[in-house]
Amino acid sequence: MKFENINEIILSLLLWITSNTDYGDITVNPKVQFLVQSELAELACKRPCEIIAYTPKDSKEKIYLSKNINPTENVCDRGVLLHELIHIYQNNENAYADYEEKTRKHMMEMEALVLQNRYLSTFGKKILYSRGFAGKFKNRGKDDLYC
Repeated sequence: MKFENINEIILSLLLWITSNTDYGDITVNPKVQFLVQSELAELACKRPCEIIAYTPKDSKEKIYLSKNINPTENVCDRGVLLHELIHIYQNNENAYADYEEKTRKHMMEMEALVLQNRYLSTFGKKILYSRGFAGKFKNRGKDDLYC
């Protein structure tokens, strides 16, 4: 599938989310901003870190992506954007609100990771996750199973 711009990708991912989850609000209007890695790390981690995407804790529309990823061309990067869009839906619908904050955060992250893997599986790809975070292999080629 070829996309011309980020808006086409977002629309495609929103349709996937509303078709494959209980998140049905199609009026969600996410705003994606690309940042250089150092700016993204400072915003999300307050120190250098390897983060490539970040949605602020209670954001109902803002997603930050590293300029090092390209969702237009790379399905693995598109999966990262889908993951962040799930967080936007979760925040808009106040998902897991009945849980204490640490459990809520963990449940939201696990749901987003599972949905990211479901999406990627349609392209013959998957991610590894452990301790509530996505992992990655170093030095892997383009045609590998894992993102």
